[in-house]
Amino acid sequence: MNVLLIIFIGIIGLVFGSFMNVLIMRVPKNISIVKPSSFCPQCMENISWKDNIPVISYILLKGRCRHCKKSIPIMYPLTEILSSLLFVVIYLKFGLSLMFFKYVIFIFLVLVVSLTDIYTSTGDFETGMIPTVYIALGILAGLIFAFFEGYTAYYLAGIAAGYLVLFFPAYFYSLIRHKEGMGEGDFMFFAMAGAFTGLGSIPAILTFAAFFGIVAGIVVVTVTKDRNYPIPFAPMLGVSAIIYVFFEELLNSYNWSSFIIN
Repeated sequence: MNVLLIIFIGIIGLVFGSFMNVLIMRVPKNISIVKPSSFCPQCMENISWKDNIPVISYILLKGRCRHCKKSIPIMYPLTEILSSLLFVVIYLKFGLSLMFFKYVIFIFLVLVVSLTDIYTSTGDFETGMIPTVYIALGILAGLIFAFFEGYTAYYLAGIAAGYLVLFFPAYFYSLIRHKEGMGEGDFMFFAMAGAFTGLGSIPAILTFAAFFGIVAGIVVVTVTKDRNYPIPFAPMLGVSAIIYVFFEELLNSYNWSSFIIN
């Protein structure tokens, strides 16, 4: 085991996690990811490079802005740590192979989409938001890897199945209830997952996502007492897709179709 390489990949994961925070916080507000440079959202002061080192700066600053002393959201270091850990686990599972680069890209996009959906669902936005540019880039990247793997049709089928398996229930729900139950961003997100994980992954990911959605719904209703409180579904799909990536062989040994039907 190459410890130095693992440490290096962990550091790269921290850097990518920091970039995720930029995308999550800026893109929904239509703020350029290039200019202005990093700034405190509370006092708008620029953040110097020494205060912008992933995780370390948060610890040294004791979780507060150097200028206004207001709290820095814990989401920033947690996203960086999560990204770093997942990058390392991907390396430990796949080694420095084509699959490593494939799933690093996939999980980066999954985290950005899922966390953006959570952020925009709980922040000062009308609804959750899934920027389609991430989905489009993800589907394109997934198909490029599929081409090199030699299974393009299998992954194209995964894209179609991922989209349609959510589209039809949501469509009939809207006809019956006369309101939207799920946005098209969720359909597209599942299609992107299919582009990376293939047709065979759809039943397992859908089953896990439905389970997580039910659990989240019970918790949210219990805490808020609001049956109409919006619950973003993309994070459920995201967590389920990550589980599938790491336990693909085990999950593929189970007959998910019979589980869903029964």
